[in-house]
Amino acid sequence: EGIEMKKPAALLLVPALVLGLTSCGGGASSQDTSSQSGDEVKTIYIYQTKIEIQEALEAVTAKYTETHPNVRFQIESAADGYNTGLKAKFAGGEAPDIFSITGYSDALVWQSRLADLSDEPWVADMVPAAQENVLIDSQVLAFPLSVEAAGYVYNTALFQQAGIDKVPTTREELADAVQKLSDSGVAAPITECYMDWYQLGNFMVNLGFAGQEDSKAFIEGLNNGTETFVGNPVFEELADYITFEYNLSTSPATTDFNTQTSMVSSQDLAITIGGNWSQPTYDAVDPSLPVSLMGIPYSSNEAENDQLYLVGTYWGVNKDSEALPEIKDFLTWLTTTDEGKECLTLDLQFIPAYNSIPADPESIGALGQAVSAYIAAGKTDNIYYTFYPDGFTQAAGEAVQKLGAGKSTVDEFLQELQDSWDSLSG
Repeated sequence: EGIEMKKPAALLLVPALVLGLTSCGGGASSQDTSSQSGDEVKTIYIYQTKIEIQEALEAVTAKYTETHPNVRFQIESAADGYNTGLKAKFAGGEAPDIFSITGYSDALVWQSRLADLSDEPWVADMVPAAQENVLIDSQVLAFPLSVEAAGYVYNTALFQQAGIDKVPTTREELADAVQKLSDSGVAAPITECYMDWYQLGNFMVNLGFAGQEDSKAFIEGLNNGTETFVGNPVFEELADYITFEYNLSTSPATTDFNTQTSMVSSQDLAITIGGNWSQPTYDAVDPSLPVSLMGIPYSSNEAENDQLYLVGTYWGVNKDSEALPEIKDFLTWLTTTDEGKECLTLDLQFIPAYNSIPADPESIGALGQAVSAYIAAGKTDNIYYTFYPDGFTQAAGEAVQKLGAGKSTVDEFLQELQDSWDSLSG
């Protein structure tokens, strides 16, 4: 489900559906039958995390089967228990043919199980940030299904009411906009949920990684000891911005995710971190809510700030699947045929991770339209959390909480990031 702020407490498991078959089986162990024409029938077993697309994905695969009668699909969707379930399926001989992965860290974990997709026809069309997350040893190890993006969610009507005619792209312009919003009577011109570490650790800290000259080289340097947060000018600038934004914010220490969402929905909050994954939540309150997305202007450098940060949804392909040729054909159909592209954009309502496939404006809503426009303008970077050591996102988010609240200095904040990275990557 992309980056969800809150996940269901219990496992959400959607019963598997086999289209056109009465028995199920996955991966290399699936039982093949014969179609009426005598051709061998292959079953592609998909195990994935986006529970909200279960029905739509069933419809999409049914469309494919209409023109490819020798292929059937088994689709199973799970939320919180997904990772445990995936490991159990591989261990128990029921490995899926296609399975969800989150990006680089997952690709590393499952590298020995993943098919090399580097030579597939859709690879050259991938959005660069999407490819970066699944490129290991010069091999593309997953299929980007869609992209989402983080930035500042802002209320366009409140901006207009306050006389703000240009989206702020520098720190100075942001301060001016916040003042205008305050003067116009907006209850909370800007705030973040400093009660929670999640958004701070995933999105705020990411600005420091994305701002490096070579983000992946910097991360590798942190791992081998040739780079450090301490004294890094981009992270120093970010640390200064965190204090700056905290002081601009309305009640940040008592704002959690639910409060943030509620205030955006009630139009009491004009600017806050978020992404297009929140569109369905806002639509449930008011489908015409006047929201959009902009970059986070943490510096005085417009080019550095005027961008959104992408995170992808990926499918890994089991290299040992008996249906490997059929899987590759299905993915090619999705990305290169008119019918497949319509399935991605209309049925699944995705923002495709491909330069030549425009999203459907009505399907993706106002926030998705903003993401699509930033992608088309080439104004995107990556969200690098899948490159971090396990546990660093939370540690970094908690360090941001302390810095914002004035419980640590810039130097102490940077040292805390360094100590956390060193201890978690060791």
